[in-house]
Amino acid sequence: MRVTSSHALRYRVVGKSSTDEDGFSGAVVLDVDEVPDECDVTNPDPKKCEPVRLRIDDVWYDARGWAKAHPGGERWIHFFDGRDATDAFYALHSYGPNGADLALRRLKKLPKCDPPADTSKLPNERQYEISMGFREFRKKLEADGFFKRNAFKEIWALSQVIALYGVGTAVAYSHPIIATVLLALGAVQAGWLGHDYVHGRGKLCDSMRYMPTLLNGHSVEWWTQKHSMHHTFTNEEDMDGDVMMEPFFYLRHPKESGRPDSPMRKWQHIYGYPLLSIMYWLWRSHSIKVAFRERKWKEIILIGLNYVWLATCMPWQVALGSVTLGGFIVGSLVSATHQSEEIMDASSAGEYVDGQFRSTRDAETVFGPLETWIWGGMDTQLEHHLFPSMPRYNYHKLRPILKAWAKAQGILYRSSPSTTIIADNWKTLDRIAHQA
Repeated sequence: MRVTSSHALRYRVVGKSSTDEDGFSGAVVLDVDEVPDECDVTNPDPKKCEPVRLRIDDVWYDARGWAKAHPGGERWIHFFDGRDATDAFYALHSYGPNGADLALRRLKKLPKCDPPADTSKLPNERQYEISMGFREFRKKLEADGFFKRNAFKEIWALSQVIALYGVGTAVAYSHPIIATVLLALGAVQAGWLGHDYVHGRGKLCDSMRYMPTLLNGHSVEWWTQKHSMHHTFTNEEDMDGDVMMEPFFYLRHPKESGRPDSPMRKWQHIYGYPLLSIMYWLWRSHSIKVAFRERKWKEIILIGLNYVWLATCMPWQVALGSVTLGGFIVGSLVSATHQSEEIMDASSAGEYVDGQFRSTRDAETVFGPLETWIWGGMDTQLEHHLFPSMPRYNYHKLRPILKAWAKAQGILYRSSPSTTIIADNWKTLDRIAHQA
């Protein structure tokens, strides 16, 4: 048996992994005795040798050896130490019916372990009952084809993006205002479509993963880390960045959140919505910083091509205006269905399914098909949060089915007209602004 190094963690490798062809390192912990070299089993250090226990499908796994190799980062493994990770695992990973099964194959290679002595992080009886019912519900949706992708709908969605970008670029000099609107809408739709690709699993989604990087200048790697936190710990304090936006926005009074106050808070109901227009610029800035810091050369090249296009194929006013308008539209919608809902701390946060129902509200569009198209699937936010890898064009078909399931389970399904949701967001900003 040879010893090899992988970043900071060294493994005893017992052989090449059968999944090498799809990106797995080959450093497989096959049994309990195949532990990281940092753990001296003859003189164990509890900090290095204590198992990191995750429960998935009622089986306990020791993920200590896998933590540093986890593609999503080591912190995710430790977040779930001693917890049931079943619903989060199936929501965010490839497990077969959603287009690929790499993550499930990796999971099966982890050593099993005993449950932790401390069971305080496990779901209570009611939460476990909901989770078990949800697993059966998910399996039925899989059998009914909800996770399968439709070639015609995929081509149609991509064609809209290409048409908006193509026509907008073609008329950028002759009709700059029209071009600004078309390119902004193109950026919005490219963002929603890219969002679908990044969440999705399978060859199509893998091949289109970096589409939003090329078209919108957004780092997929940066966004995935940020967004996965939001999905896993929706509206949880200190975990979900989408509800920790100080000093720009305060969704809770600083005395509640424990974060510093700002004299600008009392004006947030006035500047709040206009400020959303910087959303895409912030994302672009974060994307550049992360891509260069982590030397993501593929992303650096694609982001560079995006800026070349903006600089050479249109007047600067059109480039500036389209990114700003697109950012305003997305910023107004992307978190609207969460920000006026319950914000939870660690002691009150629910399990995955329970937490999604408590923190997410569906939007009922009121201005017809055009508004629904602009929302890009985010009006069915609850369906998306529960089943992120499902193609977004299946969410509206799923909505009445999910409503019926929630009613049968005795779970509150939150839904309001889109105008009410936007108004409630403003009222939240206004209420916090006027609190002493």
